[in-house]
Amino acid sequence: MNTLDDNARSYLEKILAILDIEASVSSEEIDDTTTCLRIDCRPDDARLLIGRNGQTLEALQFIVRQMCKSAMADQGPFVVDVLDYRSRRRRNLEDQAKRAAVEVLNGEQERIALPPMSPYERRIVHKYLQENFEELASESEGEGQDRHIVITYRGLPEGGATKQKQTNGHVDADDDFSAEEAEYGDEVEAEEA
Repeated sequence: MNTLDDNARSYLEKILAILDIEASVSSEEIDDTTTCLRIDCRPDDARLLIGRNGQTLEALQFIVRQMCKSAMADQGPFVVDVLDYRSRRRRNLEDQAKRAAVEVLNGEQERIALPPMSPYERRIVHKYLQENFEELASESEGEGQDRHIVITYRGLPEGGATKQKQTNGHVDADDDFSAEEAEYGDEVEAEEA
C-alpha cells in the first residue's frame, strides 16, 4: 500500500475517533487500481456510519476523498465500506432487479419502475440487467433524488448478440457520473456514462 492510501486510512481513523466510534480500519486491494478501506465496528456504530440507504457512508467516503484530494495525484480510487455493507447492498439491488425483470419477462407488467436510487446504485442495476437479461431495456427517469430505473421488454437483438449487446438497451445517458462516482473499484467499470 502506498503513502496516499495510508493518508486516506489515517484520515478515516481520525474521523472515527472524533465520532467516538471504536473501530479498526483495514486496507484491502480490490483490483490493480482500487483499494477498499474496511471499517470493522459494533453493529450499532455500523448503522450510524452507514445511514439510511448508505447515504452516511457515501458522505463519509466523499469527505475522506476531499481530505486526500491535494495528495491524490497518483492515487487510484478507494472505497470505504462498513461491515461489508456494499456487497450486501449490491446483492439486494441485483435481487430487486431480477424480480422486476422476471415480472416483465412473464408479461405481468409492461414496464416496472424501481425505487429511486443513487447514480452508483443505478449503474449496478443497469450493468446487472445488461449482463443477465439482454432482451430487456433499462432507462433512468426522473430528476435528482427521484431518479429511478424503468425496466421494459425490448426483445432480442436481430441476428443474436451483435454490437447492440454492448449497449444492450440499458442507458443512463442523462446521469452525470462524476469522477467521484466512477471510483467504486470493481463495482463500477470505467465505461461511458
